[in-house]
Amino acid sequence: MNPKKRKPPDLAPNIQEDSEKLLDFVHMYCRGNHKGLSKTPLVFDYHKVPIQLEEGRELCDGCARLLKHAIIMRYLCPLDPKPKCRNCPEHCYKPEYRVAMDVVMKYVGPRLLFKR
Repeated sequence: MNPKKRKPPDLAPNIQEDSEKLLDFVHMYCRGNHKGLSKTPLVFDYHKVPIQLEEGRELCDGCARLLKHAIIMRYLCPLDPKPKCRNCPEHCYKPEYRVAMDVVMKYVGPRLLFKR
């Protein structure tokens, strides 16, 4: 399947859903692994990225940065349909965020089986 190019500012429903899932995943990871770190309520207020997130979930600074980077990269993804990042021909994440998101996904994946 060959992904087709899509112009970003239109917001497809799957981008909103993916952003909400990213918030759930990063929040679950942060809650389980960064218990001793100082946390602040999440505020996502990028006027050029029209994504609405549940504000107030507490994240440490590192997880908040990772989440914001992931949401912005998801919004700007030019591929439609979007492949899994691991299988993508155009890696857009900064290398340190790719590694961090891989750690988050490996932590969250097995726990999602028990959450549902």
